Amino acid sequence: MKRIKYAVWGWFVMMLALTACNDDESPSIDSGKATTHKVAIVMPASEQSRWERIVSWALENMDAAQQGLPEKVKLEIEWQDEEASGWEAFVEQVAEDDSYVAIVGPHSSVNARKAAQLCNKKQKTLILPIATSTEFQRIYASSNYVWNLSQSDITQCELLLTQAKLSERRKVSLLASDDDYGRSFSDWFAFQTIELGLEVEDMVVYRSESEIREMVRKQYGKERKYGHALIFAPGNEKDALAFDDELERLRKETTGYFEFPLLLCSDMMNSSYLLSHLKYPEYEGLAPSAAPESGFNSIYQAKFGEEPLSGEAHLYDAISLLAYALTHQKVHQTDNLNESILTIVEGEASWNGSWLKDDIHEVFSMLQNGIAVDLNGVTGDWTFDERTHASVLNTTYNHWLLKDGVYTTLEYLSTDGSAHTISSTQAWEWQSSLQMSFDPNQKDFSYPDLDKQWAVVIGTSDNWANYRHQADALAMYQVLKRHGYDDDQIILIIEDNIAYHKNNIYQGVVKVRPDGENVYKDAKVDYKLSDVTIGDLGDIMQGKASDKLPHVIEADSDDNVMVFWCGHGHQNTLAWGSNATVYGKEVRNIIEGMNYRKIFFALDACYSGTIGQACEGLPGVLVMTAANAYEPSKADMKDPEMGIWLSNGFTRAFQEAVDENPNIVMSDLYYKLARQTVGSHATVYNVTHYGNMHTNTVGEFLNP
Repeated sequence: MKRIKYAVWGWFVMMLALTACNDDESPSIDSGKATTHKVAIVMPASEQSRWERIVSWALENMDAAQQGLPEKVKLEIEWQDEEASGWEAFVEQVAEDDSYVAIVGPHSSVNARKAAQLCNKKQKTLILPIATSTEFQRIYASSNYVWNLSQSDITQCELLLTQAKLSERRKVSLLASDDDYGRSFSDWFAFQTIELGLEVEDMVVYRSESEIREMVRKQYGKERKYGHALIFAPGNEKDALAFDDELERLRKETTGYFEFPLLLCSDMMNSSYLLSHLKYPEYEGLAPSAAPESGFNSIYQAKFGEEPLSGEAHLYDAISLLAYALTHQKVHQTDNLNESILTIVEGEASWNGSWLKDDIHEVFSMLQNGIAVDLNGVTGDWTFDERTHASVLNTTYNHWLLKDGVYTTLEYLSTDGSAHTISSTQAWEWQSSLQMSFDPNQKDFSYPDLDKQWAVVIGTSDNWANYRHQADALAMYQVLKRHGYDDDQIILIIEDNIAYHKNNIYQGVVKVRPDGENVYKDAKVDYKLSDVTIGDLGDIMQGKASDKLPHVIEADSDDNVMVFWCGHGHQNTLAWGSNATVYGKEVRNIIEGMNYRKIFFALDACYSGTIGQACEGLPGVLVMTAANAYEPSKADMKDPEMGIWLSNGFTRAFQEAVDENPNIVMSDLYYKLARQTVGSHATVYNVTHYGNMHTNTVGEFLNP
């Protein structure tokens, strides 16, 4: 962990502060031509006074730095409150209006996704200072008009967990909002907790104020013991105040000395509104910050008499980046501002100046002379991932303490690429380093000689947005057909509504890779998902044929059954289409009612480990899941033309491993999946009731 300690800059910073504060007092004669560009800034009105002074400061410095140059750019700002009801209509209008060159903001990740969708048609330049949703950045990673000036919250979640570990906490809980912002934490919390050698105690994705209050009471009740930490990632200020109200009430009710769990908050708690409204006396957390070596934070304090809050330095950089890119665009007479931004962030000409007037005068001069400069801003190096340019490679965070109504920076933190840190925007490609081990001396059980193999393949999603689940089921069907199965041995259950869906630009084709085979070709679908219930599935797997269910598994005690299930899941439940839920106990009951020799159950769903746990103790059953009981499973292959996820990582790796070696031993299959599954821990359940992982093979479930 790279720790950049908070420092006093002394005489040097004082001189910089005086220079910055007096920029507007030393105007020089300017004979250059100025071109004015309209820019829309979409930010919450509750913070607008702070945003406006940042933008004014940036514009003053940009204007002063261009004095005496033959060409100048000026920005004309129009503000829009993203909390107002008409903000989306405003963004849509700006996206269509060529007189606006760019949009800066919105602040919230939820609104950033909406804004990106509205800007998509015209590919209007969208610069996002502080929208940090992991899934948003992942979805728009291939877009050439969305520019994120901070890393996704995968990084922030990791740093918060690291703080818990450094504070010698053993167990960690998470309370996060059920929205784009909160899901960045809930999607990666369990994975990172395990990678850091900590233990997940609890994870709540709240949907109401009552759930927030319930979690506070659970975490801060008198039965709590030292050694715990709670990470709180509220979706908005209202949720933060509900948490604060309940926490303050419990504090007042607590008599005598009592050790509360360590509370660590995300950057949403670092705001001017909360500064004056929170009642609980002390909060601690992280927020994206300017790089301390830039001197921005010290100069800000000298200029405004307080510390900057989350996103202010990034907004300053957004204005600076725009001014530089517009200068490049004007000099090179190009129509595409996004290409000019790309040139700016990929500049190679060395430059060691600061962000203050005299140094950035040199930048504008170099740009006007056609030189692509290797620039940085107050937040640090403007180096974007070279493959996607989804966001900057590194973000600095200030570790803050809120006490007695004042935010104080304790230290600065960033990632540096060491064992448990990420220094790439491709953070969602983080693979696990922790793997299960299996006893090589595990006894094998005495099973009867193998007679037949059967397979049940289920894709439990029924809409276009979840294309990947049906696609993965069809791909598994094709794997089975390649390895000796006939259709009468396979039960295939999918909704079968994506091959000819109106959004499918490849009519009649389903793929799990953009350049892959048509896995829908010659597929025989036995049942539409919407035509069967979980009770019907039990009848199918238990061999109870009927007029409604003519094709069933006719297994006996000499037969092996392979089950592949792909879809959505929650803790202890699996989704069955859009409106039904399957519980772990129901899955167990189905298996207990089956005739079989062995069952190999491969399950790719979020929190699928809870189903594996429900199946513990069943004789002859091995469950291999894409995720443990606290983790979501991640999609990993996207079609750039349709903008849809085609496949999940675990399933793709599973199919590739089996195709490469149909007789792969179970332990080797697991290790391949553990290495190749991104963002979750592939996990095996019930080994001690199945047999030796080093000798049993997948080949038992495939035909010769």
